[in-house]
Amino acid sequence: MVDDETFGANERRTVNNSDVFILDNSRRTNSMFFVGKCGGELRIELSVEVRQLDSGAITVSGRALLFEGTSEETHDLDGQRSFNQTINANTSGDVNFRVNNTDEGGDFADIAMHFVNVRLSDSDCTNNIKAKAEALGNSFTGSALSNINAPLSVTGGKKVDFQNCDIYCSASTGTHEVHGDIRRKYDAKGGPNSDLKLPETDETTTPDGQGRFNHFSGNGSIYWHPTTGPMEVRGGIRHSWALQGWERSSYGYPTSDEMHIHSSPDQWYSDFQNGVIYWESNAEKQPVTATMTPVQLRNAVKRLFREKANDAKLTIDSVSIISVSKTRYDFNRSRNRTITFEIKGEYQLDWLPDPDYTITLQLSFDANPVPNGQVASKIFVSLVSGNVHTYNFAGIGTGELANQLSDKLSDVFSSPIDLTDGQTIPAEAGFLSFKVMSNGGLTFYFRPDIIGGFAALSVQGFLNDLD
Repeated sequence: MVDDETFGANERRTVNNSDVFILDNSRRTNSMFFVGKCGGELRIELSVEVRQLDSGAITVSGRALLFEGTSEETHDLDGQRSFNQTINANTSGDVNFRVNNTDEGGDFADIAMHFVNVRLSDSDCTNNIKAKAEALGNSFTGSALSNINAPLSVTGGKKVDFQNCDIYCSASTGTHEVHGDIRRKYDAKGGPNSDLKLPETDETTTPDGQGRFNHFSGNGSIYWHPTTGPMEVRGGIRHSWALQGWERSSYGYPTSDEMHIHSSPDQWYSDFQNGVIYWESNAEKQPVTATMTPVQLRNAVKRLFREKANDAKLTIDSVSIISVSKTRYDFNRSRNRTITFEIKGEYQLDWLPDPDYTITLQLSFDANPVPNGQVASKIFVSLVSGNVHTYNFAGIGTGELANQLSDKLSDVFSSPIDLTDGQTIPAEAGFLSFKVMSNGGLTFYFRPDIIGGFAALSVQGFLNDLD
């Protein structure tokens, strides 16, 4: 690049960039963007797209934009040049051109690009894995833990283990990496020996930009989100979820692996952030539910706190929900959202004006054991955190009360409280899932049959009585 100066010597600068990448049936294009700056005014932006053709040739196209201005973010476009060229398989090619400042001055940038197009054989896993590792870079893969010149044989293909990832290859699935928590879950499931089989994609960012996934050739995927953990979803359940819009559907992200209940008839389900997808005998069915609305839950917490506190001087004026957390990470099954309540009231004192108090409670609602359609379970409430604030118009006598209420709070939640009041949801009920919903309500999911329907009615009656 040359920044032409009216007075003094011209300013010159050379900017070098390089990249290595693989194109295959899962990714036919790759885009690159480079920026170069020279002097105090000149900036060149280069956009390049490389597209793979069926013949193995590639087309390289794009444009270079030359800007001039004192700000690095200037939009003063003074020159541009587009390009398009085809490079055959197993050959190299050069793209060279100059972009001139066509509006003012003698600024210019010379662009020189060199492309090497090596066509790899689908069946040559050794060179495919080597090329993939080079494209990813050592900072991503870490050192090879197995022989990169003699990949390990696995069911359906080959692989090389690296410190930070595994790279798998087969002629039918291509060459793809698996890393992080998704790698851990894939390995825990049995890797290529499992029903997932070999990866069909690298780890990829989800369309909503929040999670990650790998698709696998066994009609399955592993999805990861920072508030769920890595979860497997496959088969008909995956198909149903995909039809709804994947993670951007009303279900959200999966919060469990696919779970098998019975074989006769075949019963499967997966838990999601906001619902359950249940399959039986190759058809999706809607689970039956029992629900507790946010209003009912607030009333239940008010009643529970009054009974557990057991203090006639404690008056509860209001209970409100002030926040609901996101689902919570776990490797095997995501944990429920927590709910933060605010309790307000007065405390009666004989010798001072009655002080007001505000208690903030973050509560966790959990089933124990976690339901899977086959176990008996109870619902417990636990204190995650609590805070007490007391005050009155006189501003006196409140510190001691705050300590007393804090002690009472510790006593009330000294151990998890059985929300089901000693009752157990029996194993035969087909209890699938218990969720804290994003609005602060509770939902119980049951198997969609006569017994599950009866259990849902019984739980609904119990929940209504808690209000």
